[in-house]
Formats: sequence, structure tokens, C-alpha cells
Amino acid sequence: MNQKEATALLRKYVKNEEQFRKVLAHSKAVQKAALKIAKKIKKADIGFIKIASLLHDIGRFYHKPGTKESIKHGIKGAEILRKEGLDRFARVAERHIGVGITKSDIIRQKLDLPLKNYIPKTIEEKIIAHADNLIFGDKEKKLDDVIKRFRKELGEEYVKRILKLDKELKAMMVK
Repeated sequence: MNQKEATALLRKYVKNEEQFRKVLAHSKAVQKAALKIAKKIKKADIGFIKIASLLHDIGRFYHKPGTKESIKHGIKGAEILRKEGLDRFARVAERHIGVGITKSDIIRQKLDLPLKNYIPKTIEEKIIAHADNLIFGDKEKKLDDVIKRFRKELGEEYVKRILKLDKELKAMMVK
């Protein structure tokens, strides 16, 4: 799959043009941030990251951002991508939210999600999840801004997860 095909796939599932423009702008910003990270990590699959970062939020077209329901966009995106025969991309959509969601997060926060772990596992999944956290709308922010946001919205446990993922990715980077 190439970028043109990925963009066409996003358009296939869009509800309206404004939504499409917002999700595409966000996804392109995530793509740019993810590629910046990936180019410093030898083992990262740059071609996969380029397309997966465009498709990571395909489920956004079904849930209003900022609502309790919006957490389901990763699951909906994975469902869409699996229906399209794109299982590897589906795992990125499913696991990119925050720094991943654990079964215990689902139980503790009473999240309306199937009970399983949604933690990024591959280097590519981790890079895209981290890049997505750095993007607010379509603007890249500094890690300190992400930490402040996560601390306010989700608490200290998530801040620790963000810092752990950042450290893990930095340790893989070629100096």
C-alpha cells in the first residue's frame, strides 16, 4: 500500500469533508513525527511506519473527539483495517492510544472496551504511539507538554509510561 492508497482508504470511511481534513492533517503530523524518530532507529520499518501512521486514526470518523466514546476509535479502526485485509496496520490502530491500555486500566477506569491488553509491542507500534502523543491536533509539541497533559488527564502512572517509552525509543536510536 502506498500513501495515495492509504489516503483513499481514509476517504472511503469518512463521514464529511471537514472531519477528513482534520484527521488527515493530524495523521500527516503524526507521520512526520514518527518518521523523524524512525530514521534514527535502524531496525524500524520506515515504509510501514509511513503508511501505518496515516491509517492509525481511521476509526476517528465514528466517534466524536473528546467524548468518552472516542477511546473506542482504535478498536473501530482495527475493525475497519481487518475488514480491508490489513491486519498489521490494524494492530497499530488498536494499540496506539496513549501509551497503550491494559486490562487493568479497562477494569479500573470502567472503559467500554473489550477486556484485553492494547499495548504497543513492535518498534513500529511504539514509534507511532509515541509520535501520536507528541501531536496535539496537527502540531508537534515537546515531551514536557505531553507529560503535563497526561498528568492532568490521566495521572502519574501514565506519565511514567510515557517517560519509559521515550527512554526505550531513545536507547534504540543510532548516535
